[in-house]
Amino acid sequence: MRRLAIIAALGLASVACGRAGDVEQPPIATTPSPPTTTTLAASTTTAAAASTTTTVELTAESLPEGASLVLAAREPVEVFTAPDDPEPFRTLEAKTILETTTVVTVLEGPDNGWARVMLPGRPNGSEGWVRSDDMTAFVVEGRVVVDLSDRTLTYYVDEEEILSTEVAIGTGRNPTPTGTFFVTDNVTLTDPNSVWGPHALGLSARSETITEYNGGDGIVGIHGTNRPASIGEPASLGCVRVPNDAITRLHDLVLVGTPVEIRT
Repeated sequence: MRRLAIIAALGLASVACGRAGDVEQPPIATTPSPPTTTTLAASTTTAAAASTTTTVELTAESLPEGASLVLAAREPVEVFTAPDDPEPFRTLEAKTILETTTVVTVLEGPDNGWARVMLPGRPNGSEGWVRSDDMTAFVVEGRVVVDLSDRTLTYYVDEEEILSTEVAIGTGRNPTPTGTFFVTDNVTLTDPNSVWGPHALGLSARSETITEYNGGDGIVGIHGTNRPASIGEPASLGCVRVPNDAITRLHDLVLVGTPVEIRT
């Protein structure tokens, strides 16, 4: 599957990154392209003389280990506590705050047009049910692991280590949240010397100490930096800073929807 190119209009003043007092509005990048898609049903043909076609439903359970099923919004997404609930408890906009297509990772299903998904935003780790038939599905391979104790980030595909780098993490006052999240945005800054470096990955995680940051809700991200000496230190407001050469590789490699585990 070719790389999903997401280069978004970037409003990273809403992200809980940098240091107290960082209030500059980064320049605007280009608008995002739509995601690469995979249909929810795949056909296979046997080697029999009279060819027989079997339809195999693509679900989270049917994927090999290390692969994830992701749903992308075509329109605002209603989220329910259960498929038989009459009213949604939440609605996700079709675009994120960074103007990229909203995605959710599938935890169960789809089955009968419904999927249990991990949600972006507060509280961290939220789940819900969405109508999968109203969304576009694609498969992501790979995962990101951030180890706060070692202050490292590693990107794996099929359990093979593709990239590993030292990182800066949140301070004791504003720690980087732990848990399982996913990449919501993969964006490029027009100013590579900004406090966020040349690229940034927005995450579904939110800061547990910052509920508002320059008008946003404390989005946690993985991004570059113009303070390379901070790498290896507890220096951010909760985001994960990586060297600029590493974020450039991650920008090229990591699809939206990719799982991100942040652990101690």
